[in-house]
Amino acid sequence: MPRAAAIAWFAAAGLAIPAAGRGAEWPDLERGRALYENHCVVCHTPKVHRRVPRLPLNTDDLRFIVTVWASQQGIRWSPEDIEDIVLYLDRTHYGFEK
Repeated sequence: MPRAAAIAWFAAAGLAIPAAGRGAEWPDLERGRALYENHCVVCHTPKVHRRVPRLPLNTDDLRFIVTVWASQQGIRWSPEDIEDIVLYLDRTHYGFEK
């Protein structure tokens, strides 16, 4: 599936992206690792994060993808949980420019 089509598909899901509110604690890398290892690593080996073309393209895309996936799986992650996972994935697999 082309990158643009994949992004469009996620956007078509019609789910809002929860963002960490002002005054929220900083994302927690270790908590993100734990959440990822407990919920995601069963299907997502490190290979999935190296696919070409790379999806997501930035942290906003990554946040959206994690949010949609959690919703589809019935996982009730808080916005802080999402931010923790995004931080973990960015630091360990993607290294998006800030």
